[in-house]
Amino acid sequence: MITRGIAGLVLLFALVACGGSGESGTPSPSPTSAEVPVAKDGQNYQACVDGVCEVMIRKTAAISLKGDKFTATVADGTLKLTDSNGYISLSKSGSNVSRSGGGSAGGVAGGLAAVSWSDQDGPLHIATLTYAEGDAVIVSFTTK
Repeated sequence: MITRGIAGLVLLFALVACGGSGESGTPSPSPTSAEVPVAKDGQNYQACVDGVCEVMIRKTAAISLKGDKFTATVADGTLKLTDSNGYISLSKSGSNVSRSGGGSAGGVAGGLAAVSWSDQDGPLHIATLTYAEGDAVIVSFTTK
């Protein structure tokens, strides 16, 4: 009888020493920050040639949308698209648009920031920023 009591106490002390609540006693990993989402077309900028794509841009890229060529640069969560007529800038806090050479630009709804622009007699381009952090953005392009 005493032997069972001592065995029970030893078992109780062992459980308390190991955490007692059925936990393994191993610390759980700390939660990580949100992962970067995946763009439909990844970093395949050739997918944009037809004017419709969703791409991840890190730092710099050359983008062609239905024959219109842009240099894309990303810094501090802001995308800047530059061509011979000016630039378009989008960030999660809004957009900064400047076009010269007779083109036009304006904001559109959706995403973190979105903008549409066109040059004289050129196609209408729409860019929607869906992710922006540091030197990486995910942007969807549609050309009409």
